Amino acid sequence: MSYSEPYISNGTGVFWDMDECKFPEGRTAADLVPFIKQMVSSVGLRRPPSIRIYGDLTGLDFHQASDDVNVKLNHFDAGEKRAKMTKILEDIVSWSGENPEPSTGVLVLGHLEEADESDITAVTQLLETQKNYHFVITTPPPPPPTVVVCLRSIPRGGL
Repeated sequence: MSYSEPYISNGTGVFWDMDECKFPEGRTAADLVPFIKQMVSSVGLRRPPSIRIYGDLTGLDFHQASDDVNVKLNHFDAGEKRAKMTKILEDIVSWSGENPEPSTGVLVLGHLEEADESDITAVTQLLETQKNYHFVITTPPPPPPTVVVCLRSIPRGGL
């Protein structure tokens, strides 16, 4: 996948649910943020991404990431799935207000429940049609969800 102006110079937001999409094989919490930055850069997006990580972060070493102003860590205990999804949706809307159109959002959310899928689809479709944003969703292979393997655009008709 490659991007053209103005997408390559406008904002990129990465929203990663650590509970549903574990670290890619061979990665740790310490090198996840550099991995995300490299992934975004490798597809031609030049501006440093805004990265938001969600999930049970207990015992994970994100010390370097916590010093980066473009990285926000959001701890949620196991079982707080709805609260976590609400925060992700709020952050997507907030991020869209902080970044000029068109911008690119990368959603690393894993397999969504029907209600969550509906909410994500509604928000991303609105931003795509009203503000010319582009969203990419990454999904792990069928169980177990341990490695992020493919990028695909969210179709206009939904997930």
